[in-house]
Amino acid sequence: MRSWEQIEAGLASGEINAAFMDLAHAMYLYDSGLDITMLMFTHRGGSRVIASEAIQKMANFKGKSVLIPHRVSVQHMLVHQLLTARQLKTGDNFNRDHSVELEAVPPALMPELADSDRDADIAAFITPAPFGQNLLETKRFKQLLVSRDLWKDHPGSVFVIKQDLIRNKDTVIPILMKYFFQAARQLEQSMHDNTTAHGNIGAGCAAFLKLQANQVHNTVSTSGVSYSPALLIPDPNILNTVQGYMSTAMEVMPADTDFKGFITPEFAQTAISGL
Repeated sequence: MRSWEQIEAGLASGEINAAFMDLAHAMYLYDSGLDITMLMFTHRGGSRVIASEAIQKMANFKGKSVLIPHRVSVQHMLVHQLLTARQLKTGDNFNRDHSVELEAVPPALMPELADSDRDADIAAFITPAPFGQNLLETKRFKQLLVSRDLWKDHPGSVFVIKQDLIRNKDTVIPILMKYFFQAARQLEQSMHDNTTAHGNIGAGCAAFLKLQANQVHNTVSTSGVSYSPALLIPDPNILNTVQGYMSTAMEVMPADTDFKGFITPEFAQTAISGL
């Protein structure tokens, strides 16, 4: 599926029963009544703000647009923080009240749109790595910053599943979570060594992402992503931070929703204890 909207529709219709998706979007769907629960963060950090070489300072964003993956996404929150700190107000359509337009675009399409922007209307886009890596290598675009510069170890995607599957006594979820956490440990270790395992993981990721192995290595080493298993356990404090900012500063999420029932940390806690 190439967009968060497709995943949302699939979960709502029952076409899919579990998904990796943005934390804020998952919280929004839970608040809307979708019967899902979050089992783990799938990574922390790992997004990048990629800008045109023509952007020399934050003031150059004025009168231009920034591409974000979804209106209710952690990346939108981070961009909002970045621009607000520079007294740049964001909105959907240009008017006297704001100076930077935000446009929701699937991450896979962002590099293509930015590359074909002949009028130079797009100042930048924020997207999870590795999207945009090929553009960075053209030297016409630059990595303006990594998202961890805005919020260290910020949440990104999460793994959610329909709650009725959790209630099934014959669930295979514990086995699945075991493998997820083993994979996370391998990924985290591979970022810090040059062993054969590192090469195998890089080659496998490259084939899946349609990149060269060296591009995968560059992406992992420069994006600030973390797969540290300890950081993947659901943390209500993280959800409180997202809800607090997105309900007040951004006004895109309810402030009174209780998200305690949204997270089920037991599976992650069991999985990490077995590593």
